[in-house]
Amino acid sequence: MKRPTYTLPSIVKKVFRSGERSLPRTEVCSRMEANELNAFLNLDSTALLDKVLVLEQSPVRVGSSDAIVELTYQPHQLFDLAYRFLRETLTPKKMDQIVAELRRQTQFGWNQIQRLLQLEKDPRFVQYQGDPRWFLSEWTLGNDQVFAFCRDNGITQVTSRSLVHFLEQEVGIAADAAFLPVLDDRFRIDGERLYIIVRSEEPNEEESAVMEIAVTVASETITKTEEETEEDLTESGQNVQLLEEHHESTYTKEEKTMNTMTDEQVLQEVQELLQQAIERLESRQHEMSQEVVNHFQQSNMQAIEVLMKEKHKHEQIVLGIQQVLATSEQQ
Repeated sequence: MKRPTYTLPSIVKKVFRSGERSLPRTEVCSRMEANELNAFLNLDSTALLDKVLVLEQSPVRVGSSDAIVELTYQPHQLFDLAYRFLRETLTPKKMDQIVAELRRQTQFGWNQIQRLLQLEKDPRFVQYQGDPRWFLSEWTLGNDQVFAFCRDNGITQVTSRSLVHFLEQEVGIAADAAFLPVLDDRFRIDGERLYIIVRSEEPNEEESAVMEIAVTVASETITKTEEETEEDLTESGQNVQLLEEHHESTYTKEEKTMNTMTDEQVLQEVQELLQQAIERLESRQHEMSQEVVNHFQQSNMQAIEVLMKEKHKHEQIVLGIQQVLATSEQQ
């Protein structure tokens, strides 16, 4: 899953609130996790903070004790002018664009501005991984809002000429919200069009939950041994009793028949759900084959590569489900 993710120094800066100059190390890590700032990174909050502390241009340093972390930012008029420039234009800027503007507004030379303007240390400025531009920390990110709007309204593509109008007038994202489709695998830019990767054949949340429960039940039903006893299979309290062979003599004939029928019914329902999953995946595979042909005719190799990765993933899922079905039929 690819989503816009702050750089490591920016994640730490986002933790500090206006007016705060230092925080306990535990509080820094707690806020990272509470705000899910490291959600798309294979790095826990403690390790992330340790990495940022040793950076050459780190926004933080160890304070009066190892338990305290404090900002390294020192106020300067250049930082304030850069902040005002981005806030007035409501547009992220590269460093050379910022330097050029400050060069125009002040008497500082180009090299002097670059030396003094260490935006890595100013908590008002943040960056996203893979994007060289600087954003204001106070700006929101509109990717989720745009994707939800397109999904709910069945919109799969927007032309670049109408994108600004679409975002502001139809989606209604805030004027200071950033939209970063290049950093999000839910979107794809191809020429003059922005494509939204929303597939109608994907199961909704309810169907996904049912399918997940089905796979779980199948795995648990197949792998249970004779030593296992009853297990709660649903939130409503429905129980499936798996009888131990050496205890069968303690049950009446009616109880044995009822539990056998329950086990068979559950297993049959699970097998039907898994078979439906295979059919949906195979249907998607057929559609992707035609999409590959269309993209090949347009020489869109990037789109073909995405489809081939998805095809491989679907094949692995189908193979796994088929193995589960084969195992269940042997029981």
